Amino acid sequence: MVLASPTIRNFGETLFNRGLLTKEQISIVAKSQKKSNLLFGQVALALGFLKEDDLLKILSELYSIKIVSLEFFYINKETLMSITNDIAGQCMSIPFFVNEECVKIAIADPGNLRAIDIIHMHFPHKKIEFFVAKESEILRFLEIMKCNAENIEKDPLLLLNKIIFEAVESKASDIHFEPSENLVRVRIRVDGVLRVLKTTDLDSWMRMKSKLKLISSLNIAENRRPQSGHTRIYLAGKTIDLRISTHPSIFGENFVVRIFNLSNGINSLLELGFSSRDFLWLKWVISFPYGIFLIVGPTGSGKTTTLYSLLKEINSLSINIMTLEDPIEYQVEGIKQLDLREEGILSYADGIRSILRQDPDVMLVGEIRDEATAASAVRASLTGRLVLATLHAATPFEGIRRLLDLGLRLSDFVPSLIGIFSQRLVRRLYGDSYRERFPLTEYIYFSEELKKDLLTNGDVSKCKLDKTFQDSYQEALDNNLTDQKEIMRVFGNADI
Repeated sequence: MVLASPTIRNFGETLFNRGLLTKEQISIVAKSQKKSNLLFGQVALALGFLKEDDLLKILSELYSIKIVSLEFFYINKETLMSITNDIAGQCMSIPFFVNEECVKIAIADPGNLRAIDIIHMHFPHKKIEFFVAKESEILRFLEIMKCNAENIEKDPLLLLNKIIFEAVESKASDIHFEPSENLVRVRIRVDGVLRVLKTTDLDSWMRMKSKLKLISSLNIAENRRPQSGHTRIYLAGKTIDLRISTHPSIFGENFVVRIFNLSNGINSLLELGFSSRDFLWLKWVISFPYGIFLIVGPTGSGKTTTLYSLLKEINSLSINIMTLEDPIEYQVEGIKQLDLREEGILSYADGIRSILRQDPDVMLVGEIRDEATAASAVRASLTGRLVLATLHAATPFEGIRRLLDLGLRLSDFVPSLIGIFSQRLVRRLYGDSYRERFPLTEYIYFSEELKKDLLTNGDVSKCKLDKTFQDSYQEALDNNLTDQKEIMRVFGNADI
């Protein structure tokens, strides 16, 4: 890889044109630079005139090179030691990915042609891709290299990076940090099942939990009350959203970190593993121009993923689709997405009222969690919009009862209700092991006749489901997609 030369001759002039430095500051930096062997940008950083993030962006633009964030990166010993300590220090660069064909190098100064030549000579038979990174982050890994990478498991903050990195690579949905009397157990949830990743000592955990609180803007001094927050990190080219929740326990605070990979593409309904019957039913209910369609189920059952796949099915230039979430879990081109916290919106109900002024045809509401949100979503569906939303309830019938518990009457929401869809994720059986997950479903369509009966009799128990969970798992068992042990794990012993 040959790096492009800067298009602007004078680096100081570039910083001035971007409004990052004044003429006076440029003069001070230039004088200080003559007395040192440092680069202009390094001197500006040392003097406090320039932020490292701003310097990185300028270098990326001038040299047409991508930025890599190493803050939460885990680099294994073999990769780090593929280059000598002397070369890494001399070139202010480290390898963060190596295979038989390619090497990816993080470098602090992409304009250092001598450093680039040295690295090319060190890897003569490999394709080399350079990325610009913060010098402060590269220096941290240089310290590890000086110790032959042995302290990567001993430094608590690097160990935290490794845990997050391994969880993301394993496609885990959650990380659990669980303190006991003498140690802290770390578990990750993969395909719905928790497994132990590692254990660590209490002293290391104290530094790790402080870091987690800092990055998610939680109160470090508060240990006796539950807290929740979230942060966004960039890991190996992926944008990762971390939702961090704390809860006091007898041995300290339990932490659960939910992982959302915002770089993942949105799968189609067929790619999610729905049966042909489910696929056709879902396609049919979202063809309605207005009304409200609810997806229910416990946390981690794939509700939001299914909602986004539905949006993918109907997304087109002829309709205006808007979403309201906390936070945004998938980024979709062509769809207007609002994050409650980032937009400073106090509640889902306020957000719904706000986006209605934007003339949406279709609205996605991340979660109906209170009466105001439920009432606002229903009103939106009665004004000619198609509203898709999630609701925490186990079954379609419990979804109706949940709306009633929130304070709505049947006459408030039944007239606009298209259907309620519930799903669970079960692991697919491959030989003697489980891999991946697919949905089992239960749902009901609210025909005009059913709506009339409900409004007349008010008896939810007399509603007949279009498909039951029993239908779903029996079909899966008959087709050898999974086994009874997995069905019992997800559904329990009832009706099996």
